[in-house]
Amino acid sequence: MLSGRPARVAAFNRRMRVLAFGRRVCAALKIRPARTVAAAVLLAALLLAAAFLRPVLCLVAECGGALLFAWPISEGEEFEVTFVHSLNLSPITDVIECSDGGMIVKKSVFKTFGAGVPTPSDGIGTELLFADGHYELIGIDKRMSGFTIMTQQVPDHRITFGGREARLLGLVGSGRPVSLAIKRVPWVYQLRGMQRNANLGEEKQ
Repeated sequence: MLSGRPARVAAFNRRMRVLAFGRRVCAALKIRPARTVAAAVLLAALLLAAAFLRPVLCLVAECGGALLFAWPISEGEEFEVTFVHSLNLSPITDVIECSDGGMIVKKSVFKTFGAGVPTPSDGIGTELLFADGHYELIGIDKRMSGFTIMTQQVPDHRITFGGREARLLGLVGSGRPVSLAIKRVPWVYQLRGMQRNANLGEEKQ
């Protein structure tokens, strides 16, 4: 009848030791046992908030203090600014690289050569190439911290990166200054930008 009693006593003692250890941990952390679940939920919320506020390197476009988009970008990645030349009315694409938290204009690509289009003789770029039906002005290597675009029907600037395209004229209308820069901003900025302009996240067809 009493043969199982020592085992039950030993199990009971183990449970008491575990409970005592738990009380000591809670006392050290100044957390009441009844509130441990609430504390865990609070900790998870704080970690989630920290993730949302973690600075991320982004290509950021703003107009009048309002965020238009914030696209994550890495060192060495390139984005494009395409616009219509005001004189020959043909498209020009500037290829810009993210470098050291800023920008470097690497080259310009265009199909029509004419008045107002820069050349190495103007002190811009090192070589003008022609291949596959288009010109490339390479070796520009102009470093910038950022730049501002005034939206107009012509040149009708568009920003493309990572399969996404933003037509600035369609976002803010004509005659508005849009600033572009590479910044470290909270991750949640991306959500703000997508909520304001859901079409920016669509891939080009």
